[in-house]
Amino acid sequence: MSLPKVAVVTPGSFVIPSGRSSSVERVVEQTMPLVRDMIEVRIYGVAGKGLPSKGTINGVPCYRLPFGSLYYPSLLRRLYQWRPNVVEVHNRPILALRLKKHLPGVKVMLNLHSNTFIRPPHISEQRFGKIASLMDGIIVNSRFLLEYIVSRHPGIGHKITINHLGVNIEHFTPPFSPLAAALKEARITHYGWSGRRIVLFAGRLIPDKGVHHLIEALPKIIYKHPEVLLLIIGSASYGSDRETSYVRELKNAAISYQSWITFLPFVPYPAIADWYALADIVVVPSSSREAFGLVNVEAMAAGVPVIAASSGGIPEIVKNGVNGFLIPLEDFTAGLTERINDLLEDESLRMQVGMAGRESVRQRFRWDHTAERWSRLMQNI
Repeated sequence: MSLPKVAVVTPGSFVIPSGRSSSVERVVEQTMPLVRDMIEVRIYGVAGKGLPSKGTINGVPCYRLPFGSLYYPSLLRRLYQWRPNVVEVHNRPILALRLKKHLPGVKVMLNLHSNTFIRPPHISEQRFGKIASLMDGIIVNSRFLLEYIVSRHPGIGHKITINHLGVNIEHFTPPFSPLAAALKEARITHYGWSGRRIVLFAGRLIPDKGVHHLIEALPKIIYKHPEVLLLIIGSASYGSDRETSYVRELKNAAISYQSWITFLPFVPYPAIADWYALADIVVVPSSSREAFGLVNVEAMAAGVPVIAASSGGIPEIVKNGVNGFLIPLEDFTAGLTERINDLLEDESLRMQVGMAGRESVRQRFRWDHTAERWSRLMQNI
């Protein structure tokens, strides 16, 4: 019996594979090779410098199409030729609607990674509701995102499936052995940070990610722990390290604390795993719009305790006091300060929570889990 044929359409913003792509492309890159024995998959993205128009992602065919006005006709022509059973469109509801109209008899799924493209200014809520009602199914990465959609469009809840994201746990070395501790100390010494306790932020430098809360909390952390070093890794966008007004505000706020704050540019996956290995604590101070937050599971895979905002889909990953800590958004900076200070004082608690976090990832948040759920859904469609 032939395998189901599924076309996976990425948003068309970044070439795949790419170290500077968004988390959407990473999800596709990590999960699709895991299903190729059960699903015949083809990936469709955009052209990239130095990459062929047709390649493979770990054995899965990948077609890279022209940017701009040529993208949709090129995509549609290839889909007509191949005639998949299902087309899955990531994060672009209007593109999914166009394909639904032009591919009669083909099931069209919409995979949403956040609420960004299902609300103004990208699309009106009314129009998204109409598009969603025409989809053959919708995949979301958290219960938070499901509830966000259903609260505005109650008639489409039956179409929505939750598929939590994951991580490749083998990319992350836990700090629990004497050898790992020695390697960590050697690298910290190499960077001139010997004796420092590292609090790490890794992600996009945009207001929704809440880096300003960390800088606001820093003076009271320094008072109790003058050895602290706040390491901020990231840039405003995936594609470049250009400085926005928000990034300049962060750096201006950090001027008085130059001995305690270091900014580093965006580090691609999986190289970022080496930086998690240096951290004593990872902080995820995201706003209420964070649908999932891969940084949470990455830090947990590295065995580093996570302190995160109790917002969005994060509580579906981080269980307060078990595999990490959640801080309510009310009076967030004060709560963040207190929890960081407590963890910096208690090495055994850091190890206990870090080990629990890694075990949570092993049991619930591996790409294997994400791919298996996706495969079952595609076969049932």
